Amino acid sequence: MNILDIIKKDYSNVPYLDHNRAVLSAPVRHIFMMSTIEYLKKNNHKKIKLLEIGSWFGASTLTWAQAIDKFFGEQNEIHCVDAWKPFFETSNHESQDYVQEMESLLEKDVVYHIFKHNVKTISNKIKVITHRKFSDDFFKENNETYDLIFIDADHSYDSVLKDIQNAKKFIKDDGIICGDDLNLQLDQVDMNFAESNKNKDFIQDPKTKKNFHPGVTMAVSESFGNVNSWGGYWAIQKSNSCWKNISLAELNYDVPRHFNETQSKMAMSHFKDIEHSIL
Repeated sequence: MNILDIIKKDYSNVPYLDHNRAVLSAPVRHIFMMSTIEYLKKNNHKKIKLLEIGSWFGASTLTWAQAIDKFFGEQNEIHCVDAWKPFFETSNHESQDYVQEMESLLEKDVVYHIFKHNVKTISNKIKVITHRKFSDDFFKENNETYDLIFIDADHSYDSVLKDIQNAKKFIKDDGIICGDDLNLQLDQVDMNFAESNKNKDFIQDPKTKKNFHPGVTMAVSESFGNVNSWGGYWAIQKSNSCWKNISLAELNYDVPRHFNETQSKMAMSHFKDIEHSIL
């Protein structure tokens, strides 16, 4: 029995996130994604129109939806942009097994079908609009503005920088641009190494001996300087055509209910490690 048959049989009315590639980022980041929606509520946003660049299995879409439902209720929108097509450049990845697995899931359309299943479980109070295309193509056709734009697509420098540049054009004043996989800030890493490897996906920084996404680090720094981040999730707010860091301190910290037991434990364990340093 293949994955899609299992989903039809055992997950007919609930999300499917038990695949080992369903939640690609550290689960703790979803806690802070939900806190970001609360931040917007506390800062007088009345409704939410959210744009997600890179949706994959829909785990992040489900997280946004849960938070929007909790803090804003009805008549809100989530726009999901993802081509759900192979995009990995083999030479930019150290783990060829990882690349082959991801490419296979995309080529067989498994990821897209699981995404469609997962978003069907979202409350009909929230409108989910799917745009199956690459982000640059989407932005060329887009004429709407958004309260929050989340960037988690291709992690190469060129792609992240272009996504940020496009996001800046379509974010509302007081809106938030945020993203995933800012493992290290530029002033923490070997800058020459980051520059020469900026289109590699996930490698070890020789200065800190920690793994990071050099493309994300460089593109975010070039666009905004140092930004506040929480376990690799980053966010910054537009304010009168300028950009300011936000604080997620003293807000609610919820684990998404669609996480399985392992994902929930990982999220809480990591959260406890960084709780004392939340900005």
